[in-house]
Order: sequence, then C-alpha cells, then structure tokens
Amino acid sequence: MSSCSESVVLPSPGPRTSSTCPCCNFSSTTCAARTRVCKSDRVQSKLAYLNGNLFLVEAVVGLVFAFPFGVLADIVGRKPMIMLSTVGSLLSLAWMLVVISLPRIIPVEFIVAGPLFTAVGGGSTIVVANLYSLLSDMVSETERASAFFFMGFASLSGASIGPALSSKLMDTFSPWVPALLGFFAVPIGVSGLIFVPEAPPRPQQDSSSEEEHAESDEPQQTRVKSHIGQSVRLLKASFTMLQSPSIVLILATFLALMPELLATSQFYAQYVSKRFDWSLAKAGYLLTVRGIIQMVVLLVALPLLSKLLLRWQRPAVKDLTFARFSFTFAATGALFMAASGVNTVVFGLSLNTFAGGASPLCRSLATSYMDPQDLAKLNTMIGIVESAGALFAGPALAWLFSTGMKWGGEWLGLPYLGLAALLVLGLLALFFVRAPQENKADDGNRETEGFQRGDSPFTEDLGRDA
Repeated sequence: MSSCSESVVLPSPGPRTSSTCPCCNFSSTTCAARTRVCKSDRVQSKLAYLNGNLFLVEAVVGLVFAFPFGVLADIVGRKPMIMLSTVGSLLSLAWMLVVISLPRIIPVEFIVAGPLFTAVGGGSTIVVANLYSLLSDMVSETERASAFFFMGFASLSGASIGPALSSKLMDTFSPWVPALLGFFAVPIGVSGLIFVPEAPPRPQQDSSSEEEHAESDEPQQTRVKSHIGQSVRLLKASFTMLQSPSIVLILATFLALMPELLATSQFYAQYVSKRFDWSLAKAGYLLTVRGIIQMVVLLVALPLLSKLLLRWQRPAVKDLTFARFSFTFAATGALFMAASGVNTVVFGLSLNTFAGGASPLCRSLATSYMDPQDLAKLNTMIGIVESAGALFAGPALAWLFSTGMKWGGEWLGLPYLGLAALLVLGLLALFFVRAPQENKADDGNRETEGFQRGDSPFTEDLGRDA
C-alpha cells in the first residue's frame, strides 16, 4: 500500500469509498514517481471509469430492489429497513477496503463488485426514501420544505467536515485512517434513529381481517405468491401517479440531480486534481468550502426566504419558484466549472452551492401532489428515478472526461459542459410544471385540461395562486 494519499483512497461522507487509484499497481518506489504516474491520462481515465462503474452497479442494484424493499418498509416500518440497508452498505464498503488493501492479490477492477452487497436492504436508495418518508409523516405541509432543508443540512454537515478531516488525516497519517473512521462512523450515525418516533405501518386497505386470517392458514408457498402479487399491484398503483404531467416533469428533474451530485463530489476532486495538478487531499479542502456554503444556504438563507415567500405564495408555488432558481444556479455554476482557470472553477463551484436546495425542493414539490398514504410510494419512485439517473451519470462523466483529455486544452472541462446542458433541460422541465391547487383530487384533470388548451406555463403568474 502506497503512503501517497492520492494513490489509495479519498473517503467521502456516508457509506461510500469515493475513489481508488489503479496506479497502486505500478512498481515505482517513490511517492513522487507514483504521483506522476497517477496524473497520466491513461490512469486518470481508468480511475474515472472505475468510479463511474461503481456508481452504475449501485444504481442497478437500487433499481432492482428499490420497490420490493419499499413495499416491505410499508409492512415492517421505515427504521428496520434503514438498519438493514446500512448493513448492506457496510458490507459493500468492507469489500472495497479489502480490494484496496490487497492490490497484488485482488485486481483493482474487482472493486466494482462492492455495490452488489447493497442488495441487502437496497442500499442508499432505500435509506433516503425511508428517511424522507419518516420526516414527511412528522411535519405539516407548510413546514415540509424547511424540514427537508434541515435534512440536507445534516447531510452537508458530514460533507463539510468529512473532506477537510480526511484530507488532514491523509496528509498527516495514512489514507487508511479516514477510511476506517468513515466505516465506523456509519453505524454510529444510524444509531440515532433509535430516538426518532415512527408512525405504525399502515394496514393494507385492499384486504379485510377475514382475508388476513384466511391467509395465515395458507401454505407458505401460497402466501409468498400472494405477497408477490400484492407487490405487483402496488407497483402498478405507483405508476398511476404518472398520469399527472407535472409529476412526470418533476420526476424527470431527478435524472439531472444525480449527475450533478457526482460531478460536485467525488468526480470534482479528481477533475481538479488532474486539471490543476493538485493532490486529492488538497482538492478535498475545496469540497469542504462548498459544504460550508451549502450549510449556510440550507440552514439560514432558504428557510428565511421560504417563510418570507409564504406570505404571498402557497407552499407548492413557493417550492416551484425556488426549484427554478436552484436549477438556474446549478447550470450557471457548471458552465464556470468547465473553465481552465482555477479561480473561475472555484467560483463556479461556489455558485453551484446555491443550488443545494434543488433536491429537497423538488421532493417537497412532488409531495404536494400526493395524499399522505401515497408518500412512501412517491419517495420510492423518486429513488428509482435517481437510480436511473445514476445509471448513466458515472459512465457518462467518465467518457466525457476521457474524451476531454484526448482533445486536450479547454476540452478538459467537457464533463461540466455536458452537465450544464442536462441541468438546462431540467430547468426547462420545471417551467412546464403547474403547481397543484388546494383540492388535490382535481389536480390530474386540471393539469390535463391546461395542457390541452395550450396554456403556456411560461406565462403562469405564480403570485396569482397565492
């Protein structure tokens, strides 16, 4: 194992090892020599594809298991599913650390098998969906967006402290110190859910007590088939929400949010390291600055502006307004991050931080269309869309990065030009979203009629719905 920090691992907050460097397999004897090898286009391209494939495999697992575990969460409760998902995430991280520790025995490419362990519990898709479902059950509609902001703030607290602490430990000791600390921090953090109250699982409305009693007398195989059939029916019921054009457009924005998340976290550290010949430890400090700014945005700026805007607009209209502004900041920041000057790239990252509320805002906006008993299905559907976005996020960024290195010069920022284009599409989708009326039952008909009449959402007076 190399003592060079950028040659091994840069942990990020949460149950994920963010990057592994294949240059560990080279036979250079000095850290400086390994560093030169690591900065080569060939190794950087391989590293980008390894990270992209990690994201891809985890997304596939999330897509396959998201809905079954989402249904199970409605039966056994949110917290048990979060605990189970955490076990799978820890197994995944443990496998990655084993591969990194034995580079001469286990090929580094085997690290992509790590996310397969998230099949135990469904991984981060299930964790996030159940956390938002827990929170949605505990707050009112007017406070929901602010509550989601605070959840984002809690995540960013780790995202701010983690990179700086990891970078310092990597410089002072060994990359193994932050990696192992991150591993043991996961169960410690999740244990706090013990003190969080949870609403009891809702009984299924399509089965009576007599049917449940009769089911208990059926053979095990018959009961399994019954549960599978029920899951299929619930899946079909979940897709009925797609009859609303606005729900479809909001869900589509999450396809852009996953690439944006990756491009401003793990991938960003590699991009800055390559473009400006920085160490990964030094690049990690930039992520800390970004996290601190986002914490201020989520904890102070957005909640205050949210309360101010509620004086003139309904919660859903307010969320839509903020979401549009967030995507504008995200797209503009991505354009600046594609530049060749370090100050311009850092400015773009800072500008992008003002889009930190995009995900909770879009989630809160989508929630305003749903009845309380359908929130779990909605959050699971969002998780599925996020996993679909992650399917192409990692490989696409890796391909754009490799292509940019081949073309050279200004084209090294090609991944962020592609990201900016994707975020612009998400912004355009939000301009066609129509905020729901107070009577949710009429949302679908109202929206459909509006599109049939050819009403343009660009001329929608948001203040009119206040």
